[in-house]
Amino acid sequence: MPALDTDGFRRQLQSGKVARVYLLYGDDVRLVEQLIDALEATVDEADRPFAVERIYAGESGGSPVDIVASASVLPMLGDRRIVTVLRAERFLKPARKGAGSDDTGEASEPDDAPGAVDTSAIEAYLDDPAPLSVLVFVASGIDRTRRLTKRLLDRAHTVECAGVPDLTQKGGDDVRRQIVAKIQRDVQMAGRAIDAVTAQLLLDRAGGEISKLRDDVDRLLLYTDGQAKITRADVEEVVSAHTQINEWAVVNALGDGDSAAALREVALRFDRGDSPHALVGQIRWWVTQQLARTAPARVKPAIEALLRTDLALKSSGGEDRVLVERLVVELAGRPAPRPPFGTGRR
Repeated sequence: MPALDTDGFRRQLQSGKVARVYLLYGDDVRLVEQLIDALEATVDEADRPFAVERIYAGESGGSPVDIVASASVLPMLGDRRIVTVLRAERFLKPARKGAGSDDTGEASEPDDAPGAVDTSAIEAYLDDPAPLSVLVFVASGIDRTRRLTKRLLDRAHTVECAGVPDLTQKGGDDVRRQIVAKIQRDVQMAGRAIDAVTAQLLLDRAGGEISKLRDDVDRLLLYTDGQAKITRADVEEVVSAHTQINEWAVVNALGDGDSAAALREVALRFDRGDSPHALVGQIRWWVTQQLARTAPARVKPAIEALLRTDLALKSSGGEDRVLVERLVVELAGRPAPRPPFGTGRR
């Protein structure tokens, strides 16, 4: 089947000629949600509780056999049933066991790997999909070498919902101009105007994150309600600059004995929404793996401080952020000796 762009997908829905199978993939989560909502809106609102179903691949009720069974059910009301399979990358790009990947699976498990999910039921369904159902697969990424992915690309109408590409690569300037023009069109559709230079600043501050870019545009539209034009001053007032977070900056600062830097990095991690337990776990790793080799005399008090903090976090013995900040100040104390080359900073 030919690939569709988002405008083509919407035109297809408006024409009423909805396909039987779709594949929506890419990391633009907001756009995917909008397309799913638009598809489900083709079913009368009163019928949706009976005609619309969302399934999570690989979870309870989300096996290939379950998905096919759900898509094969006749609609109780109306003339169409829509079944959306979320997290479909678990079938289309499953993580290699032991590779340390997340569910999007940078290292994809082969079709014939031991314990691999048997997707033959879905493959058979794609050869003869139910005439009164629309089956939608939604994936953050796909592996084009997999048998099921190949079958979907051949049988389904596909829409790629990609994020912001690497603008430093060849052709990046052209892509940048296209994105800036798209920002201008979106703002214009909302009844405002934004010049190219200001839209460029908005793009730069998103740091390549499509979700941040979309959220920033929404905030600007809300902030400038009643204005005819979004200005550079509006962007500077509302949109924060993208901050690249070094995941190991906290423990590196602890190793340097730099409590101020450690506190700044802790603040960034909390502002991002990181779990305090995960952060304490990372610090515990530094104490047991790094500090134990370079300054063993400091390990016992460091472990005691970690235990106190962990207990306080679990018993609500204070504000999480304050507890972690106190911990890093206590552990920073003084610089730790440098570990052997290749086993220290990250």
